[in-house]
Amino acid sequence: MTALALLRKYPRYLLFGFLHFFCSSVGQTYFVGLFVAGVTSSQGWAEDTFAALYSGATLIAAFTLPFVGTQLDRRSVRTVSTITVVLLLGALVVLGATSNIVVFAVALYFARLGGQGVLPLIGSTTIGRFFQEGRGKALALTNVGKSVAEVVVPPIVVAAMAVYGYSVVWYGAASLLALLFLPAIWLLIRKGDLFQKAERVAAAQAEDSIDEQQLSQSRKEAFRDPRLLLILPAYMLAPFVITGMVFNQSVIAELREYTIAWMALGLSSYGIARSICVLIGGPVIDRWGPERVLLLIHLPLVLGLVLFLLIEHRMAVPIFFVLCGIGMGAESVLWPSLWAERYGPRYLGSIKSAIRVCMVLSTAISPILFTWGFGLSIETTLWSVVAFGILAIGLVWLQYTIYGEQAQKTVSTK
Repeated sequence: MTALALLRKYPRYLLFGFLHFFCSSVGQTYFVGLFVAGVTSSQGWAEDTFAALYSGATLIAAFTLPFVGTQLDRRSVRTVSTITVVLLLGALVVLGATSNIVVFAVALYFARLGGQGVLPLIGSTTIGRFFQEGRGKALALTNVGKSVAEVVVPPIVVAAMAVYGYSVVWYGAASLLALLFLPAIWLLIRKGDLFQKAERVAAAQAEDSIDEQQLSQSRKEAFRDPRLLLILPAYMLAPFVITGMVFNQSVIAELREYTIAWMALGLSSYGIARSICVLIGGPVIDRWGPERVLLLIHLPLVLGLVLFLLIEHRMAVPIFFVLCGIGMGAESVLWPSLWAERYGPRYLGSIKSAIRVCMVLSTAISPILFTWGFGLSIETTLWSVVAFGILAIGLVWLQYTIYGEQAQKTVSTK
């Protein structure tokens, strides 16, 4: 099924997924990172205070996520989405209003849990488990919402903060969630939709295919799969690198004598490259399968790091972010497709939320490690990250070599 055919047949579901990825921007690193300087200066904090709060909030959110993933398998999609958005917009209001560091930390936790954790989990899980034919294309059409946000949100936030201050931006984001996103959830998903519940999707797919019924595995069974353990470093690699680089964009600008505006341009170039590769990645993964694409998908990121180290001119910034965008665009489609293909639809929320803990943990420790490492030597830090990337790619190839016959699926030609 073509992407256009999917849009014609399932416009409500695809827009639902798109909005979850787009609105997750308010809890993502590239959004929160834009507030670091303003909040630190306004509150009179030490330079590493925000990084510590951010990492702590992200770490706690990571261990909360599996509980939410379980609810996504048990309860209706609309219920989980509504509760998440209400908590998220409340957190944004508090972040704009409070001067208490403890209250700020709690609100930051809910912002990270909802934005960086739950909203993308809902979008990718519901789309990944519902769509069998054209799964990669469907994931691409929805995941591009995150890419669009990465292009348009940073310049708007920077401009708005320059005029109104950071508090108004928090309030504005909360208002958009309340006035646009929350009503959209109820308009796009109807009470009786098959899309609503995991057990109904799994039952419907089992009627069509006994293999699909056998494929559905529990979270415990999934974590006994040795293939999963071997590819976890690769799963964590890109979020770890991008979070560390984006969170420390002001530090990088100072060390390399770039400007913050030039770093923001780099983020926009990342979003554009990611948007293009999300749309390209869907058909590619449908054609060749996620197992094979996984073998090559991290090479652009590692190459980007090497070029950033070798090129000190400011053009190193967009080069690095474009290469990151190429890899991340395809990854954003690959991982949900891979999990759905390997482990089936019934317990996908539980499995993905547990796996996602590893990714969130990497983004929790990344700001602190990069901040500390850049304080010693940006070159030593990034060469160490390159070495980690090479190791992660090597483990992916080892996994495919050992379990190749088991890993390979029938490649869709639809």
